[in-house]
Amino acid sequence: MKLLIPFLVVVFTAISCNNNGKNTEGDSATKAAIIQTFMNETAQSMLSDSTITSVSIGILKDGIAYTSHYGALDAGKKNPPNDETIYEIASVTKTLTGTLVAQAVLDGKLNLDDDIRKYLKEDYPNFQYKNEVITIRHLVTHTSRLPANWTGFEDAFKKEGDSIIQKIVEIGKNYNEEKFFKQIENAVLDTIPGVIYEYNNLAPNLMAHILENVYQKSFDELLNDFIFKKNGMTSTKIRLSEGEQSRLANGYSKGQLTPYFPIPTWGAAGGIKSTTSDLIKYMRLQLDTTNATIVESHRLNFTVSPTFSLAYYWNIGNNSDGTIHYSHHGGAVGMQNLFSVYPAYHMGVSIVTNSSESHTGDLLHSTVRGLVNDLKPNGKKSIEKKITPKTMQNVDGGIALYHQLKKENIDAYNFGNQNELNNLGYALLSRNKVKEAIKIFTLLVSEFPKLPNPYDSLGEAYFINKEYELALKNYKTSLELNPENRAAAEMIAKIEKLIQ
Repeated sequence: MKLLIPFLVVVFTAISCNNNGKNTEGDSATKAAIIQTFMNETAQSMLSDSTITSVSIGILKDGIAYTSHYGALDAGKKNPPNDETIYEIASVTKTLTGTLVAQAVLDGKLNLDDDIRKYLKEDYPNFQYKNEVITIRHLVTHTSRLPANWTGFEDAFKKEGDSIIQKIVEIGKNYNEEKFFKQIENAVLDTIPGVIYEYNNLAPNLMAHILENVYQKSFDELLNDFIFKKNGMTSTKIRLSEGEQSRLANGYSKGQLTPYFPIPTWGAAGGIKSTTSDLIKYMRLQLDTTNATIVESHRLNFTVSPTFSLAYYWNIGNNSDGTIHYSHHGGAVGMQNLFSVYPAYHMGVSIVTNSSESHTGDLLHSTVRGLVNDLKPNGKKSIEKKITPKTMQNVDGGIALYHQLKKENIDAYNFGNQNELNNLGYALLSRNKVKEAIKIFTLLVSEFPKLPNPYDSLGEAYFINKEYELALKNYKTSLELNPENRAAAEMIAKIEKLIQ
């Protein structure tokens, strides 16, 4: 494990007083020290992953901002990130696009259930399926059935080799608005819009074009006028000046320097760059429940599953106490960011790293979950967060730590949440540690023997490891406990066919 020396800046944006006018600076300092400890632990856990060399954490809690930075932006150099470091925030951009759409709805410029062709100059007869048309709501919920990515983007992922990043970047560099319009003009919908969720990077750019048409301003101007200027986000933009470019962090994948992601069209799906300080300003905006635009942008627009819904590009997730949060992950070719706001906890969290691997997204999600459990009111600490570093080093050591903590300090950690071990198991799978994942899922089953999902997860791990009889046994148990589990039924049929 790396020895961590944190490079940090803790920023106080307010010192509160109680109703009697008594200064509570001491209380604020105590709270800040506690939050700083949690941030240090969080960064230490992330930096224990050999692919991570730097971490920037931003927290807004009860109106007070905290930022802290760790490690080095470039391995082997003494160049820690700071509040002025600019990062590609990638698909977190979509939430800003969604905020503009919500503003347009309130301004009477758009109606969510209008045919999008009402706001386009061309006819696009292909923008319907059996008389069911694409609406604005479909664009902001990834349900339009338009092509998901640039022409050639999907094919690049089908080819093996380390050059996939370069191929994607080259495709992006050669893509432009003319090719965009040609692509959507030739698009063929395969089913009724508004029914199937499929993550989409073209729809936000079409949305940006529509916003330009209704406001008669460029997308960049709309961002500046409605979001950046009003909230003091001076270092947030799509296109950087020469001076700002020098503050843009290098990105890495597999330890190699990566090119920056090109901006071939409007940049509405993933083109924005920002700093941790500006992201906290964006948190403050998103937590303002008196702001009609923000309230509208968080409005439920589509339900994917009982635990996952969409607002205006925002992912709506359920907290363990029944409250909800709004989040989005951004993954560039060499950087990743997870940005979340928790209105019920008066809190926002952003974690950025200038590394991008196949498991980095899972790492960010588990890290944020753990940090939120530490910070939320009356919360228990995340057992996933606590045992992850040890588990990644040695799975048996991680399991031993789990049992030790449960014996010695059961009330301090959320042992009653099945998702903690489940998430850890899938984090191992994402690193191709299949045998280790089987051990964690086996522990999960032993801890929650009456719940269906642990057996489903263990069945999946056994299937990946080609232990088909054991996979079949666990899928059958999962289906017995939850007869509605169609995925388990499908896997049972698939495995029975394999072992005939």
